[in-house]
Amino acid sequence: MRKVVSLWMVMGLLILSGCQSLAGLESPEVSVSGINLNSFNLFEQEWGLTLRARNPNDRELTLNSLDYEIYVNGEKFARGLTNERITLPAMGDAQVTTTITTSLLSSLQQLQKIQQNQDQPLQYRLVGKARVAGVPIPLSFDKEGEMELPTMP
Repeated sequence: MRKVVSLWMVMGLLILSGCQSLAGLESPEVSVSGINLNSFNLFEQEWGLTLRARNPNDRELTLNSLDYEIYVNGEKFARGLTNERITLPAMGDAQVTTTITTSLLSSLQQLQKIQQNQDQPLQYRLVGKARVAGVPIPLSFDKEGEMELPTMP
């Protein structure tokens, strides 16, 4: 019986420490800083995507990964995942460089829509989750903005 009570106390303390690490913690703000077409062939295109991650908290955060989807002009463009640990200083920011891959068909559909609205900037939406060291659940982010059409290599 004593072991069971001890086990429940340890589990309760772990849960409380997890809740305490979330108390007052804001999600990082993630936005698109740049996009380049790295390479393309008949079936796939590889894009270099630079993200800016901003830490609105008064303590340093270590991002273990970002799992995100990017939408361009309302249509899903690609999904990405970073695997680089990034430390965001308190109330500071850092750039995260990643690659995404699209298929020829989705790229052609996007280009067709872009050509119809050539004089307007691209509207994007970046939706995802940040996995932060020491935080038991991923923190969500959702950012909308504008970006310029990338140049061909």
